[in-house]
Amino acid sequence: MSLIKKLLGKRPVDYGSASRNDRCPCGSGKKFKSCCWDKVQAKKREQVYSKLFRNPKG
Repeated sequence: MSLIKKLLGKRPVDYGSASRNDRCPCGSGKKFKSCCWDKVQAKKREQVYSKLFRNPKG
């Protein structure tokens, strides 16, 4: 691993513009649907559910 990559560390990946059949933005070389698609969709569902079912008293 190069020194630059070590210093920069992991950078945030923008999944917003990727469609299912594009290459995954994480850089793995796989199709998005076979790589990170499920993780991204689960995070979106979690955000929606937390807004819908949050405790109104909390």
